[in-house]
Amino acid sequence: MLTRRTTLALAGATLATPALSQGSDFPNRPLRMVIPFPPGGGSDILGRLLAQRIGDALGQPVVPENRSGAGGNIGTDAVAKSPPDGYTLVTVFNTIVVNQFVFRSMPFDLKKDLTPVARVALAPTVIAGGPKLKARDLAEVIAISRAQPGSLNHGTPGLGTITHVSAELMDAMSGGKLTHVHYRGTGPAVTAAVAGEVELVSAPWSAVEGLVKGGQLRALGNLAAADSPLMPGVPTVAAAAGLPGYAVDNWGAVLAPAGLPPAVLAKITAAVRQAVDTPEGRQAMAARGIEAAYADGPALARIIEEDGARWEPVIRKADIRVE
Repeated sequence: MLTRRTTLALAGATLATPALSQGSDFPNRPLRMVIPFPPGGGSDILGRLLAQRIGDALGQPVVPENRSGAGGNIGTDAVAKSPPDGYTLVTVFNTIVVNQFVFRSMPFDLKKDLTPVARVALAPTVIAGGPKLKARDLAEVIAISRAQPGSLNHGTPGLGTITHVSAELMDAMSGGKLTHVHYRGTGPAVTAAVAGEVELVSAPWSAVEGLVKGGQLRALGNLAAADSPLMPGVPTVAAAAGLPGYAVDNWGAVLAPAGLPPAVLAKITAAVRQAVDTPEGRQAMAARGIEAAYADGPALARIIEEDGARWEPVIRKADIRVE
């Protein structure tokens, strides 16, 4: 005969079974890593590396899938609307934070529809001068932009991109004004600077390193808060331009659909950390011009919140809008 205590224990075990099964056998099939930008760019390089290394850590293949468009919104939206079972992830950069304020309408809510898994990387980003630039350094660029507003042209990979709004932030903090010329991607913007179509360009270090070393471009300032070991000798914009507090950390992260079972999220988080926060992971990232920079989900949520508070007033003041 069952006692009341035995009955309650059995009931508790029955209720616990579904929760345990949600994560106990994960993963038992391949995963998908959505890369919301075209092949060949920094996001693609990072996403494919993460897919390989996370797959190794989980013991299941992680298949990279490029779904580009709308500044990363199309691919990210596909993940936001995927089942919250852990089998669909997305590699994003902080452009996803900027998009909230640049696009008139968003197909998803960044904070409600997606789970922050981890920040994984910092992509060192530089403002560089081409052969057309007469200024010797960034301090002189700022002086010209104040004395002759709009006389210097700055190439960006597109309206509302992180490198565009980073230059708008420099304008706002310096009191100067550059003319921002928008191209269809980093490659065309860099090519325009080398060809002398624009005096300045902002781009990931991985996209301009060879050109800087070859003398076609001059690295004027690192956009981040601190010096980068991948860009020795390149001062921060804050130091080079005399703008204390200027900092744009171009970070990459992994997100998942909202509502992931805790056990599944824990396994994915552990795999992501193993992928990047190890000597092998850091070496693999550095070989691709990317700094490994792990931060867990709660820390990433705070980073997203802080970036939003920083970028919204800059974007509103500059009236940057994408239909």
